[in-house]
Amino acid sequence: MNINWDEYYFPNEMMEQADAIESCMAALKDTLKEIAGRAGHVKEVHIVGSGDCYFIGFAAAHAFQKYAGIRAAGYEAYDYYLLKPEVDKDTLVVLFSSSGKSLYVLKSLEYVRSKNGIAIGVTNHADSTLGTDCSIPLVTVATGVSKSFPTKTSTSGLALMFALAAELGRANKALKEKEADGFLEEIAKKTPAVIREIYREDYPKLKDNIQKFLEARCYAFVGSGPSRSAGMIGAAKIIETNRCHIMTTNAEEYMHMNGFAIKSADAVIVIGNSLSDHREIQVVEYAKAQCARVLVIGNVACEETENVIKAGNSITQLSEFPAVLASMVVTHLFACELSRRSFKDPDAPHDVDLRHVIDLLYTGPVAGWQV
Repeated sequence: MNINWDEYYFPNEMMEQADAIESCMAALKDTLKEIAGRAGHVKEVHIVGSGDCYFIGFAAAHAFQKYAGIRAAGYEAYDYYLLKPEVDKDTLVVLFSSSGKSLYVLKSLEYVRSKNGIAIGVTNHADSTLGTDCSIPLVTVATGVSKSFPTKTSTSGLALMFALAAELGRANKALKEKEADGFLEEIAKKTPAVIREIYREDYPKLKDNIQKFLEARCYAFVGSGPSRSAGMIGAAKIIETNRCHIMTTNAEEYMHMNGFAIKSADAVIVIGNSLSDHREIQVVEYAKAQCARVLVIGNVACEETENVIKAGNSITQLSEFPAVLASMVVTHLFACELSRRSFKDPDAPHDVDLRHVIDLLYTGPVAGWQV
């Protein structure tokens, strides 16, 4: 089958993530300070979104707790609308929608406003309902409008949440000035540099080894702590670009239960974290014993073998939260190469009426999508 890969949006946008993070951090640093100045008193943070924007909420919540000393939780937008967690003037609610038109994000916004919470709208479109009706918009135009399944919008959005956590920590004195400046510099400069190293060093390696993963019946993503977000993002990219069966779990639950479902030739993607690799090492050994094909990303001390491929060694240069961003990029590269070698369209599933799905999910036409 003759496919011109350069004509697809997903692989091109995937390679723009380092630039997008740099651009967003530069363009929005003053807005982040403005939000922190207005919200320095808050006692709780809610991160609300769907799809990738829900998944990044797990790592973002950990960052707000660590750097700002504030209770935080990530919510799926429909759940947030149904559950209606307690919100008041001391609650900061960050609502994600690239289009600014996601139905239940907007319904959640209405609820937050009715309770006098501080609503931050993260969107690509300043003139959307989310952009105009929130307390302060974070308009991520520096990423450009995505025309495929999200990559650069997700990593940039999470980078902004990490930066906001640091600015809130600075504002409420939970974080020293020098610590905040150092962390922000790591996100804005060092993380994009590591991502570019991943493009140079790890993408060719993934291409050389992708054949080992093509026959998998299931792709199991294992990420713990903040890396849970990277695991869920990676699983989403496999579904979106390849339409394959996936599993997402953390290392402990893989050992307790989920690993029982893995069979010979299935794929297990183990994502490290900077806190501990004890269980991750055990997951790798368990998966090897099951004759699975294993991709190890980042900080997991294990030996590379015929069926255990390691990628993202440069991620160990980064601290706990920026490492999640770089790990997400590796999962994007893996999913993209899997799609290319399987001759699948990474931009749109041909067996799904995508226009109908978009009509159900959003309150109006969505810019960018080619349907």
